[in-house]
Amino acid sequence: MGVSERVSRSRALVAQGRPVALVARVAGISRQAIYRRPKRPPTGQRRPLDVVDRQILEVARANPTDGTRMVAALTAAETSRPVNRKRVQRLMREHQLLQPKRSEGRRKRPGYFEVTRPDELWHMDMTSVWVAEHGWVYLNAIIDCCTRQITGWSLDVRCRADEAITVLDHAALERAVAPGSLTLGTDNGTAYTGKRFRARLAELEIAHRRGGYRDPESQAFIESWFGKLKQRCVWREEFETLDQARAVIGRYIETYHHRPHSGLGYKTPAQVAGTWNTDPNRPIPAA
Repeated sequence: MGVSERVSRSRALVAQGRPVALVARVAGISRQAIYRRPKRPPTGQRRPLDVVDRQILEVARANPTDGTRMVAALTAAETSRPVNRKRVQRLMREHQLLQPKRSEGRRKRPGYFEVTRPDELWHMDMTSVWVAEHGWVYLNAIIDCCTRQITGWSLDVRCRADEAITVLDHAALERAVAPGSLTLGTDNGTAYTGKRFRARLAELEIAHRRGGYRDPESQAFIESWFGKLKQRCVWREEFETLDQARAVIGRYIETYHHRPHSGLGYKTPAQVAGTWNTDPNRPIPAA
């Protein structure tokens, strides 16, 4: 029996709980041979890829804007098995798929709002999308700050109060928002500060929470969602018509609801919402 075979069998016996010193003496090898780990490959030479490695790289290339934690979560969801983040980091580094790090040191913000349930705080904002048929068109969207679900959205050629009110009405009706139970956060855009929009909020008994001027961080949830929408969808497409843009963004939103979210502990918005819907202890907003 060769040395390598004796070492392999000795490692198997040690793994079963046999004493290392006894196994090494009987096999005629040193204890160091049992403990020794395989050498790292030479610099510039990559390890052979197994099935999980190839899956990790496939997910990383399909989601080029995501970091190691999200790639690990997506791969774990696809393979139905845990995936080590450091393994993902090593593979992404070797294949030059790592994303730039975000700068450290973010300033603390006043006006903290503790969200304790769905439909307690929504953020609403508007962003522009280029469509060849019309030029710039405007996407109004609302996000639930608890579940991170998109509760309402609309892509239109204008960005007046009328379009914002339509999105808000549809979201409030679909979610059956009880009067006095919801706060809506917006910036100070004219569509959200005009009399008609504020009057509609008063009719629905929705509190209005406006952010500071030139302060996008006061709308952090919806601003972050817009940023990811553009990275993952809008900037990777060339929209010819408004209908095409609506269809593609609609599919993205449906996929987003079933995609792990770092702010939710890598659960999906749909999973978090489902937990609240089935929780018997969920607080019911006062009517």
